[in-house]
Amino acid sequence: PAARPTGAPRPGSSFRTFERMQEFLRARGSHTLLVLACVALAVAEQAAPSSNPQYDAALTAEPEGPVHFFEPFRKGWSSRWVNSSDGKYNGEWHWAADFAEIPGDYGLQMSSPGRLHAIAAPIERVIKVQDENLVIQFEMKATNGMICDGGYVKLLQEDSGKDLAKFDNDARYTIMFGPDRCGTTDKVHFILQHQNPVSKKWEEKHAQGMPMAAASDRMTHLYTLVIRKDNSFEVLVDMESKKKGSLLQDMEPPVNPPKEIDDPKDFKPSDWVDEEMMVDPDATKPDDWDETLPEMIEDPDAKKPSAWMDDEKDQIPDPKAKKPADWDDEEDGDWEAPLIANPKCAAAGCGVWKPPKIRNPAYKGKWYPPKIKNPAYKGVWRARKIPNEEWFEDLHPHNVYPISAVGFELLTNSGGLAFDNLLITSSEETARSYALKTWAVRNKVCCQCSVERTRT
Repeated sequence: PAARPTGAPRPGSSFRTFERMQEFLRARGSHTLLVLACVALAVAEQAAPSSNPQYDAALTAEPEGPVHFFEPFRKGWSSRWVNSSDGKYNGEWHWAADFAEIPGDYGLQMSSPGRLHAIAAPIERVIKVQDENLVIQFEMKATNGMICDGGYVKLLQEDSGKDLAKFDNDARYTIMFGPDRCGTTDKVHFILQHQNPVSKKWEEKHAQGMPMAAASDRMTHLYTLVIRKDNSFEVLVDMESKKKGSLLQDMEPPVNPPKEIDDPKDFKPSDWVDEEMMVDPDATKPDDWDETLPEMIEDPDAKKPSAWMDDEKDQIPDPKAKKPADWDDEEDGDWEAPLIANPKCAAAGCGVWKPPKIRNPAYKGKWYPPKIKNPAYKGVWRARKIPNEEWFEDLHPHNVYPISAVGFELLTNSGGLAFDNLLITSSEETARSYALKTWAVRNKVCCQCSVERTRT
């Protein structure tokens, strides 16, 4: 092999080596070699284990504190996850490392564009929230962009987790959270399924004013949902707060129904007048009101400029234009020079002069009779209220229905959506500290990559 040139950097996998290589090649004016070096370095870092201690720590990091569920998709992950046996979910899941910013970091990736994917994993101990916080956090990267794709996770109810092979769109969940982008939808979902204890009906409660999905830039994003024991909730994207709200005030429809409802048997009387204003029946059009007069008229005071040239045309053939040498009159037709603005018209104008238009001071337009207050007006009709037989009051909706499994049930049109580091905990600090050890490291690498791509 050829000897290493003097001053050339030694092989390595850190960005310090990359920067030295850039300086070395730039000093020799070799942009092509610089690009090749970037490619070679990327291949080497994918093939060889990282020697960066911070990267190594990110690959093996564990959350510190209480944990309900944790899935970093490391070796052995497939023993915990179950593919749906429903035939419509024919999309394949790929245990992938080629999407990651940190070499050797694996995630679960949807690899079949245009297909439905469904997979779920049980939670070892059913999550039963009782006056404590609940935090859901995961990473998602849309490697091919996000055009019409779902990237959310479902926390399945206790009964739905009994047979995960039957997991499908009808499986009842407690919480659905994560990005979704398709058509006019571009948001991070937070949906809570809540049961009316009187009617026993389940309803989806959608958080209002949610942030945009922010996933189409093909970078790894971190999504965090915090439900606190005071019934407040917070959504963070990339460790930044994007939405704060209340389960009792910011869900649609509301968690708690109204005490009274409109009586469905009450109807507006046929003689009820709810038009506050009416046309004056005694009004007549004035005799001098002329509806035929035009709104705009020629200005009677306007005068034609003295420099105006009546006999000149606005445009003339370009005198400098020449017929192309290869122009064939028989095949191309008679050649005509292109038209240009007539320079003689620049001073005032050319052609037939017309006075400008002004608004007609005598114009009144179409006459309409004025409106007056309706003497028969009774006001806005409203149905009488009756007690809501399905009314209840849940003052602690943060105590969500027990959760026994997590699942991804998604359609991707782009393909390549990858998930990693799924964490469910009761501690905000546990989620934050784990994100600092994993996503923050990954994000730093990705930002460095973006800077280097810009420089080169």
